[in-house]
Amino acid sequence: MEAGILNNNLTFRDGETVELEYDFDCEDYSTLIRDYHIDEIAGTGTQFQQALNLMDEFAPRLYHDSYYDNHVEMNARSLLSYSLDNRSQGINCRNKAQILNEMCLALGIYSRKVWIMPYSGYDNDCHVVNEIWDTSLNKWIMLDITNDQYWVDEAGTPLSVLEIREKGALREFCTPAVPGENLNNLKSLKAAHLSEFLYIMKNLAYTEYCSHYAVGEDETIYLLFPENLDTDYEYIISEESVVCPPIGLEAQ
Repeated sequence: MEAGILNNNLTFRDGETVELEYDFDCEDYSTLIRDYHIDEIAGTGTQFQQALNLMDEFAPRLYHDSYYDNHVEMNARSLLSYSLDNRSQGINCRNKAQILNEMCLALGIYSRKVWIMPYSGYDNDCHVVNEIWDTSLNKWIMLDITNDQYWVDEAGTPLSVLEIREKGALREFCTPAVPGENLNNLKSLKAAHLSEFLYIMKNLAYTEYCSHYAVGEDETIYLLFPENLDTDYEYIISEESVVCPPIGLEAQ
């Protein structure tokens, strides 16, 4: 069913060319690094490896609460103070993604929150993930801090949100993986993570992006929206705007 929905809506409508912005100079970053030792946790290696280390460290320490009401200020320091290692004060995927996003930006990694959205207007259960740009692979890679997972293809190459969406639509192989899991038997890995696989596929009808990524959450949201679906929403972004390298990295 999920593959059919995605295949029928594989092509996106024309949208505005938008240069998404990533801010590496916020004052809170130095405090975030100092108080939570994120530079030490990230370690060295590629941007993907560093972001993966951060996700794997903080994912199990942030309790998930789908009914969290977003009452804490939407920035990493406030959310960590409220929720880190405190099972009685859980937060939702949107807030977890905000924490990882600011951590990555603080370390100079291009990172963005991406809302992945269901097909049905009666389905209120969406999901929020991150994408980071890895210069060694020259591509965007999705990280799901709520499930502590990234996704790979049949060769074990990490995938972006739209790559996962296309593979789902075409019924090509891809699977979630938890950091540290053995990638030698990917079919068994997919079977082990089938519920998460189906959940993500259910939420890939369309995607949403902030126009600016920094400390806090920007109010302007752009939709990457299928051409076969109807919407009156004003801010529609082009597919090229979200698959292209970040500004300044185009020539790399």
